Amino acid sequence: MLLALLKTMRPRQWTKNIFVFAALVFDHKLFVAEYAWQTVAGFFLLCLLSSAVYVLNDLADIEKDRQHPKKRLRPLPSGKLSKSVAWGAVALFLAGGLPAAFALDFGFGVIAGVYVVGN
Repeated sequence: MLLALLKTMRPRQWTKNIFVFAALVFDHKLFVAEYAWQTVAGFFLLCLLSSAVYVLNDLADIEKDRQHPKKRLRPLPSGKLSKSVAWGAVALFLAGGLPAAFALDFGFGVIAGVYVVGN
């Protein structure tokens, strides 16, 4: 079940979140520990929140995906991942990720919240 959840979280898509490091690179602060730590934390929080969005979208599309030749093999439509575990993961990821984003930085929390609501 955990492998099915991990697959639904789409870790290969997490590389898109690397853009948060661009500010450190262009501001020449990549090796300043405080900024680097905050950026790494922000990266992982974005991965967690984007995973919540991926799982939520898969839950919303489960019936349609069951009719698709390729998407029907995904963990939720195929039954390898239960809806209750998926819903629990979404709740956990959002309940942990959004407050942590605000704790990291209020502005980052706002951006993370807008990302989640927008998607």
